[in-house]
Amino acid sequence: MHLLLIDNARLYAEPLARRLRGHPSTSDVTLCTPLELGDHVSRVPLLYDAALVNVSIPNAAELIRSLENVPLTAIALGVEETDQHLLRLAESGASGYVPLQGDVDDVIGNTEAAIRGELSCPPQITFSLWRRIGSIAADDPRERPTVHLTRREQEVLSLIALGASNQQIARELFIELRTVKNHVHNILRKLGVKRRGEAASRARELIGWSSVTPGDTRGRRARNPDRPGV
Repeated sequence: MHLLLIDNARLYAEPLARRLRGHPSTSDVTLCTPLELGDHVSRVPLLYDAALVNVSIPNAAELIRSLENVPLTAIALGVEETDQHLLRLAESGASGYVPLQGDVDDVIGNTEAAIRGELSCPPQITFSLWRRIGSIAADDPRERPTVHLTRREQEVLSLIALGASNQQIARELFIELRTVKNHVHNILRKLGVKRRGEAASRARELIGWSSVTPGDTRGRRARNPDRPGV
C-alpha cells in the first residue's frame, strides 16, 4: 500500500511514517500537512491507496469529508472510542479508524480492512450504540418520537449508522445475509424512510451524537512521540 499520512506536526508524524514504511504491507508513506494536501490531491487517485488523518489536527472531520470527493479511503488516527466520536467520524465519511491506544499493526490492519470495504468496530461500541438508541425515547419523548425497534433491529441500526454493509453486519452479528436484509427492511419501514442513507442519518439523530470535535487528544498524543496519534 502507498499511504498518505496527513498531520500538522511533523515532529510527531515522522516517527510514525518511518515505522509504517518499514512494514511489509506498505510500499511507501508520504507525509503532508493539511496545507500541503492540495498539492497531492490531483495525484491521489493514481498514487495512494488510503489517507491516514490524525484527528487531533484542527477541522479533521471536514478534511476527511473533503477526501470523499477524490475519492480516497480515509482512516482516522488517534480516536477515542466513544459512540459520539465514532458517529462524528462516520458522518464525515471516515472508512475506518485506529484507537488512541492502537499501534502500527492496528494502522495497517484497519486500513487494509477499510480498503476491502470492511468495518473494524469493537463489540462493546456496537453494544453501547444500540443501547443508546433504545433509551432515547425514555430520555426525551417530547422531542424525539418513539421508534419501537427490537433488540436485534437496534444492533443492526447501530451498525448501519457506522456505515456497515449488509455483509459486514451479517459477519458482526453472526446471522444470515437474508436475515440482515429482513431487519433492514423492517427498520426502514419503522423509521418511515426509503433509503439506507436516510436510516443512517435517522439513527445518528436517535443516538443523539453531539458536535464533539475529535481533536481533544493532542495533549496525550504529544506525550508519546513514538506513537503519534496511534
